[in-house]
Amino acid sequence: MQLTEREYYATHPLKTERGPEVVGQAPAVSVRAPRTIIGAVARVVRVEASLALLMPATMGALLAWWQTGNLHVPSLALTLCGLLVTVWGLAAWAEYADYVVSQRPGARSAPDVGASAYTLMGRGVLRPATVRDTGLIQLAIGALCSLWLTMLAGWPPLFFSGLSFLLAAVVIWEPVRYGFRGWGLGELGLLLALGMLPALTSYYVQAQSIGWLPVWAGGAFGLLTILLFLNHNTVHYRRDWLIHKRTLAVNLGLARAMDLSALLTVAAHVAILLMVIVMDLPLLALMGLGALPVALGVFARVDRSHPTPEQCLQVYWTGLHATVLAGLLFGVALILDKVV
Repeated sequence: MQLTEREYYATHPLKTERGPEVVGQAPAVSVRAPRTIIGAVARVVRVEASLALLMPATMGALLAWWQTGNLHVPSLALTLCGLLVTVWGLAAWAEYADYVVSQRPGARSAPDVGASAYTLMGRGVLRPATVRDTGLIQLAIGALCSLWLTMLAGWPPLFFSGLSFLLAAVVIWEPVRYGFRGWGLGELGLLLALGMLPALTSYYVQAQSIGWLPVWAGGAFGLLTILLFLNHNTVHYRRDWLIHKRTLAVNLGLARAMDLSALLTVAAHVAILLMVIVMDLPLLALMGLGALPVALGVFARVDRSHPTPEQCLQVYWTGLHATVLAGLLFGVALILDKVV
């Protein structure tokens, strides 16, 4: 990543909504700003990704039920609720941390695309302190859910959820902030924090044991989770580049990041295939592979040499839908095998 500022603008021409080329202004994408407080909060916590980010934990619980026949609904609700609000809190803190970095003395101007929480703070629509406090409230609720879950299921869920939170938090929190250091460190940490560990937590809560099955589930659906962050970072590539946040998209460039996204999409579905074979799951579980054409189809419509912000956003949304679809098909297959 050796581009100078002039080289960046030469290879990534940016235009305003009116049309003329302007250096220093982010390209416009068709994302409308929220008109209500609820809409603004939803934008801050990235509510659109909620279902997709719950897939590893949901699959872990379903696999435990399929294997043991046990399903403790209150514990499952606490597991998913705790994970959801924690993810919301981390998303708010990530936006806040990026904004704080961009406002430091000597930092380069880093406008963003669309109507992200970062943009809303920059335009004065949201106060940074409000975004920060929103994240803190969500994280506090997540911690309470984890403590309550510990009372119901024992100490392992507290260990797993605590380790998950720690790995995800130091991606953006100083002094570690390893998500800014580049070459996949942040993405690898999130694979463990939001893929493997939630699957292990939800599986243990239901089965009261640990085995290789939740590890496989966490790996397969965790790869789909990481895709969400990789695709999200391609949308905000320019902002991250300017604030020196070395995501994989920044390190590789947009073209190679798109290639990696397609490769990881295939790898995640191959992992589902291997999980069915190695762990002797019912062949009906291969229904989960039905989301692969949806996930890969979007790449045929992307200009690989010069992907636009609109195309990156389309890849991101398609990845969200494909992840939920893969989890839904896989879960339905397990339910049908169990009850039919």
